[in-house]
Amino acid sequence: MEIILTVFSGIIIIGFLLGFSILMKPSFKSNTNKYLGFTVLTICMLLVKLILPEFDYFHTHQKLNIICNIEWILLAPVFLFLFSIKSIDNKLSSYKELKLLYLPFIFSLLLNTIDCLERDFRLFTFKSAAILRLRHNLFMFESKLIYIYIAFLMLWLFFILKNSPSKQANKAIRNLHLVLSLIIIFWIMVDFIRGIFPHEINKYYGLVLLIAGSFSLFWISYTIIYKHKMLHQASEINKILRNQEASVANTEPSVSTQTIFEKFEALFKEEHIYRNPNITRESVAQQLDISAGYLSQVITTNSDDNFSSIINHYRITEVKKMLCDATFDKYSIEAIGLEAGYSSKTTFYKAFKNSTNMTPKTYKEKYG
Repeated sequence: MEIILTVFSGIIIIGFLLGFSILMKPSFKSNTNKYLGFTVLTICMLLVKLILPEFDYFHTHQKLNIICNIEWILLAPVFLFLFSIKSIDNKLSSYKELKLLYLPFIFSLLLNTIDCLERDFRLFTFKSAAILRLRHNLFMFESKLIYIYIAFLMLWLFFILKNSPSKQANKAIRNLHLVLSLIIIFWIMVDFIRGIFPHEINKYYGLVLLIAGSFSLFWISYTIIYKHKMLHQASEINKILRNQEASVANTEPSVSTQTIFEKFEALFKEEHIYRNPNITRESVAQQLDISAGYLSQVITTNSDDNFSSIINHYRITEVKKMLCDATFDKYSIEAIGLEAGYSSKTTFYKAFKNSTNMTPKTYKEKYG
């Protein structure tokens, strides 16, 4: 058990470093990402609250009981909520009234601080029966408020994300919301069962929540940090490409659009529709104002390739060009593939290797 607790202690330390990195590192530092950093740090405080009693720490440092008494669980969903709505640029993100979301945590903080000052610091003593009864009722209210408030926030966020128009860009946020919602639901269920069967559940309760909390930290690290950075790089690449295209457009004449196939080619050469990972034969046919079946006939008549191979050709050609261009050296290969139109790293690497018989990295080393 001591080895397990030591491992989790290391995970918590890594979590704190991750949270402070998000808050302080220039590449992640922003008004939106600060809420993500605070979410990670709050989850770490929840894990500290779980692991310190296992080390029997509070018997020798009784005055630090306040760390365990503060209900950090009332704060983590608030930070996640604010990060999410700011990330998708929801209209709520500009409302000053959002500060009211902190009120349940402030209430809990004041209630538990006063309780610790009396019980652990012995600064004063409540003797009045009315005050003692009021304190008991307030703690009962707090215990119910935790469940209700968290469920309210996560459900509200669910409907906001569901109605958000941007599906692809916010996939990581939706997944993060799903994972943390499942963890919270699991925590509430275990907490409820724990009240009914305390002896059977208590010895596993802390360990299970430590595993769940640690998983959420690593999930945030991958889905938000890595993918956010890759999407940001892809956005920068897109701006560079647009500038390059604007420069070319000023010196070269437009491609002829006399025939349907020429119009089809123009969509690729001038509008670069292959960069859209969701492109389909039907969507292109709609742009050309013809049926999808007729588009296939046009391609077969004028080319030896099919629709999919033409898309892949343009994507691979663009990737090759960027891999050999020093302008894009500071960006990851995955971000380059994302901007070229591939929806995942696996699809990109497979298509590139089938086309060139080498990986993107090998191609860059050889020709870049």
